[in-house]
Formats: sequence, structure tokens, C-alpha cells
Amino acid sequence: MNVLEITSSRQIVIIGLCYVFSATLVTWPGQILRLARQDAWIGVPVCALVMLAILWLVNRTLHAHPGKDLLTLFVERYGWFGKCLVAGYVLVLSLDMAKDMRLGTDFVNVVFLPRTPAILIAVLIVATCVFMVRGGIEIVGRMAELYIPLFIVVALCAGLLLIPDLSWQYLQPFFEKGVIRPMIGIWYALDPIGNIMILPLMFSNRHYTFRQSCIALLVSCGFLEFVLIICQLNLSSTLAGHFMYPAYEAVREIRLTDFLDRFDLPIVGLWLPTIVIKIGINLYVICSALQRIWPAADARTIVPAVGAWILVFGFWAFHTSVEVISVNDVWPSMVILWWIVIPVLACTGLLLMARMQRSRSMHAS
Repeated sequence: MNVLEITSSRQIVIIGLCYVFSATLVTWPGQILRLARQDAWIGVPVCALVMLAILWLVNRTLHAHPGKDLLTLFVERYGWFGKCLVAGYVLVLSLDMAKDMRLGTDFVNVVFLPRTPAILIAVLIVATCVFMVRGGIEIVGRMAELYIPLFIVVALCAGLLLIPDLSWQYLQPFFEKGVIRPMIGIWYALDPIGNIMILPLMFSNRHYTFRQSCIALLVSCGFLEFVLIICQLNLSSTLAGHFMYPAYEAVREIRLTDFLDRFDLPIVGLWLPTIVIKIGINLYVICSALQRIWPAADARTIVPAVGAWILVFGFWAFHTSVEVISVNDVWPSMVILWWIVIPVLACTGLLLMARMQRSRSMHAS
């Protein structure tokens, strides 16, 4: 798989948007509001600033090693230890993909197709991802470019329609429990916002720039904050924290006319492709990472096998979405390790090695 298939920098930005908020919109607002309450909104901007600093460091590393993404640099510069790191990313992304597949399957099963076996829905989702990824990252980018902007526009319009029903007193009192609840908000906000690190894992500096990652991060964080505030002001943090799908319940409150009393249907219809695209991105990165470890392997050939393995692994690891939510409570620890600590340490080491190599070449000349 070659990222040269990407034809537009806009597609890279939209892929970043999709990876950050698509799966997050299902259960994340309820989780963060359940524990952080009215201080939940603080976590998003704080995590965004942290990730901006990390993206700047990663961007400097990629510029010091032109034409290579982070996965390639790990393998080339750190040898067998780098391959172990890449294998770790494969495991983390596999678990993340299994979580998303289970959430998407159960959501469709509960909301739309309660009599359809969940395994059949999951097979259709995974099969769509397999065909999409086998076509290359260009197909993934084009699908994201088609659905993500349309979904954002429709979701924003839905949020604006809810403004007359918002109760602004639900934002108060601020800091009722000191810094405890804001810290909880930061903990849960790390999960979606840390996902922006997928971009430097996929693309080299020839296609990926710091500006693109900043746009993707800021737009996605703004959208997450918007959805979080709408859920909080419409349902209250107490009530939203007890819903499985609080954003969906908030949208169901919209009643335009007697004939448009199910405004949630077009929104969910646009959201479903975004979760499929996010699962496809994970599948693409997993196959690309496996090719970094075993260069003789053809990434496109192993896509069906990896997809089938994720399907089985998802149903083996998570029997219901409730188990996925339980894992999400501790998932930020994985984000801190794999999306923050390891990239920072690895990029710092790569920058030091690049500086030492330049100084040696200067002394030699």
C-alpha cells in the first residue's frame, strides 16, 4: 500500500477528522458527563493544546527524515526494538478496531435492526472495510471526503435546531469539586483527541504537514466540544450520563413538523459510513504496519485475513457494548503510552541521532 495514492491534502485533513470523532460520538459524551459533570468541557481544549505540542515535535522529526513516516522510522532507526514498537501499535489498533466494530454493530442492532443477528451486521461492516482498503488509501480518502463534511454540516444544523431547548444553567456551578472533575474530563478527552497521532503514522512529510494536523485537530475538537455542550445543555449532565447514546437521544428531541418527527434518521444514516471509514483506516494502518515488520508481505493481500481476524477477535473480546464502555474507562492509559509517551521519546531520540549525524558529517568535511 502506497500513500502516494493520496491526491489531495484536504483528504488527509478529513481522514484526521474522521479518526478523531466518528466512533467517539456514540458513547463518549455519556461517559465524560457521567463523571466530570458540568466541568467536562474543560478536558477538550486542554488535551488539544497537549497534542499540538506533540504534533509539532513529530513534524520536526519527519522533516529531519524526509519521505518517511513514523512506522518506517521506528523500523529503520531502532532495528528489532522498532519492530517491537510497530507490533505494539498493531495490537493497540487491533483492539481499537475491535471496539469500534462492536460499538457500530450494537448501535445498528439496537436502533435499526433489532431482529437481525449481530454477527451478520458485523460481517457486512467488516466486508465493506475490506473492499474499501483493498482499493487503496485513495478510496478511503474519497469516501471520507464525501461523507465527513456532509455529516458535520447536518449535525451542526441539528445542534442549532436544539438551541431553543437548551438550559444554560446546566453549565454551573464551575469547579464545584475543585480540580477533580476537570482532571476526569481531561482523562476522558485524551481518548478521542490523542487519535490525531494516526496521521504521522500513515503519511510522510511529503504529504503530511503540521498545518494539516492542526486543522484536523482544531476542527475535530471544536466539533466534539459542540456535541458535548449540546448534550449537556439539552439533557443535563446527570441525565446524559445515564444514557448509552446521549447524542442520539438529544437528536431525537428535534421535531420540525408532523412529517419530520424522526430527524435522527438522516443523521444516523450519515454517521454510519463515518464509523465504517474509521474502521477502514485502522485496517489500512494495521496492514501497513505488518508490511513494515515483514517486508515480503503484500499489504493488500493480507487485508481479508486481518479483517476476518478482527471480526472474530471483536466478538471474542467484547460480548456487548457495555464491555466496550468498561474498557474505554481505562483506555486513556493506552493513549498516554502509545500516542504520547512513545512518540515523544522516539521522536526525541530520532532528532538527537539526526543532529549527531549532521555534526559528524560536518567534522568529516
